Amino acid sequence: MEDFEQELAEISKYFEKFAMTEYELRAFLALVLLGTSTPDNIAMNAKIPRTSTYKILERLEERGLITSLEGRPRVFKARNVYEIRKSFSENLDSLFEKLTELSDTLTERGQPQLIYTIYGKERVIEKMKEVLNSAEKYAMISTPKLREIRQELSKEIESALSRNVSISIVAPDNQRAPPGTRIFRNNSLIATDVVSDGVRAIIASPDLSACGFTDNPILAEHLNSFVDILTTRNSEGMKRLL
Repeated sequence: MEDFEQELAEISKYFEKFAMTEYELRAFLALVLLGTSTPDNIAMNAKIPRTSTYKILERLEERGLITSLEGRPRVFKARNVYEIRKSFSENLDSLFEKLTELSDTLTERGQPQLIYTIYGKERVIEKMKEVLNSAEKYAMISTPKLREIRQELSKEIESALSRNVSISIVAPDNQRAPPGTRIFRNNSLIATDVVSDGVRAIIASPDLSACGFTDNPILAEHLNSFVDILTTRNSEGMKRLL
């Protein structure tokens, strides 16, 4: 983090090549359609302020998206699309080379095991929705408050099931599970846990007012294993009863 500002400045140069304001985008697209044109004509067709047009066009020229010819009035022209594509590809390759370099450096130092703390019931519920929406193969929910969770996350659960995501739920007796999910009973639950594909996980306080979230696969898998133990024990208990 000591070199953060330096790294930020370097990486920002690459992103500047891709980022455009609305006025810059309007001016660029107008030039693509017009071919060659004057600032006044560009402003009229792009529907941007005439007073800002020169500055906008100069920024586009600095980024290598357009060229200009000196004269009165000055004339601007969009660069060849294939040249722009080549320039963007080179910048994109350079950007990801830099990001890969930073990622490799982080791996060498040891990847931190991060848990993010989220406060506020609304935000906790929103994070749970996000975790469920990210599921591609399976999701596991362990909660003593299934009625409330079912009400808050009904759309996300239905959406996951429609994507053929397998959902297992651990909850106390007498709490109805959503159709299409597998239910396992446990009356000793305190916290609410939500795990998605073993790579994203949430553990929330009993009243859902705060939670810890991680997208670190090692930590997520640890919580996933805990929920899995609850379902396994329940299944074994059912076999003994049978």
